[in-house]
Amino acid sequence: MDIRLQDGPEGPLRNIKVIDITTQITGPLCSQELGDLGADVIKIEPLHGEIARWSTPPEKANLSGYFCQINRNKRSLSLDLKSPEGIKVLKKLAETADVLVENFRGGVADKLGIGYEDLKKINKRLIYVSITGFGSTGPRSTEPAYDMLMQGMVGMMPIQGKAFTGKPQLSQSAIVDKTTGITAAGVTLAALYARDSKEGTGLGQRVDVPMMDAYAANALPDVMGGDTFVPSELPEPSPLAVLRTWETADGYAVGMALMDNHFAAFCEALECPELLEKPGCRNLGERYADFDYWLDQMAVVIKKFTTEDFLAKTKQAGIPFGPVKTVREFYEEPQVKNNRTIFDVEHPEAGTMRYVRYPGHLSATPASFHRHPPRLGEHNDEILAEIGYKDKDISALKDKGVIN
Repeated sequence: MDIRLQDGPEGPLRNIKVIDITTQITGPLCSQELGDLGADVIKIEPLHGEIARWSTPPEKANLSGYFCQINRNKRSLSLDLKSPEGIKVLKKLAETADVLVENFRGGVADKLGIGYEDLKKINKRLIYVSITGFGSTGPRSTEPAYDMLMQGMVGMMPIQGKAFTGKPQLSQSAIVDKTTGITAAGVTLAALYARDSKEGTGLGQRVDVPMMDAYAANALPDVMGGDTFVPSELPEPSPLAVLRTWETADGYAVGMALMDNHFAAFCEALECPELLEKPGCRNLGERYADFDYWLDQMAVVIKKFTTEDFLAKTKQAGIPFGPVKTVREFYEEPQVKNNRTIFDVEHPEAGTMRYVRYPGHLSATPASFHRHPPRLGEHNDEILAEIGYKDKDISALKDKGVIN
């Protein structure tokens, strides 16, 4: 990911204009990915700023760390969308926009007069990305949605719990929000291709991305194998018992030695050839038949070795095991440094700031960091001037409290 603070982006979306009317994680992450790829992203916020700006410390240079991780490569326009003048500004922006991303509760955008049907009348090429909890129609379409509610809905919490505490277990991360944001960015690219490719329609469209659907598509493909053929005679999906965290003499490791060649190499490397003769461990079929017995035998062996010694032996033997790192230990991983997965950028007031890179490595049109996260309303005058507002018009909007 290039750092191009002075030169601007070179990414594949550098001629695309995006309006971002979203808060928290799902929408901001979606539009940030589009910005990483070169799009001009205009972030529209209420006059007090969206919640990510002020809900979580730390803060420097009037920027919160949380906000910065999902709002780089954007310009900020503070705008009161509850006022007729604010709606007028938004519609003026939409006339020349390629994409609009919103994550209001179902029906709110339509009530404000900025739903898809309203905006496509003024810009037939607009791709209108609507991120909701459950979808734009249906019995739950107007209900509020949060990450943890979706984790409970989709079915993975009991599976996680069975593998650990025995009680349904939440992922200690906003996994649904992030999955939805990344999914929405990908679907937006598909809609842009459908509009602009050689055989494209030339027209925009509405793109609905329900959090429920995005998380289900991410979480369930490997879980639903037993339910592929209907009706299923198998029990409710359960944890993949072969996935374990291994305790060593001084820490933990992860990995597996399921296949015959890996298990034989494991027994040789860790000097436990007797396991190859134990019923339940002797071949792949026996190990599949009773995961717990075989894994428990491995656990006894692994705990005899320090993490460093265990991983050195398994690496030399070509068996897929690895360390369990903290987030900050991950920063120092040599491969992370090679890939620049985590990178630092200097901010003129906040000092050194740390980010995780856009994951795609494009050789000809690379993603880039070309704008620091914006202060609230930082680009008000600039953005309004671009759509035809004169200085006196901008001053009038400030006087009326439509912008900061």
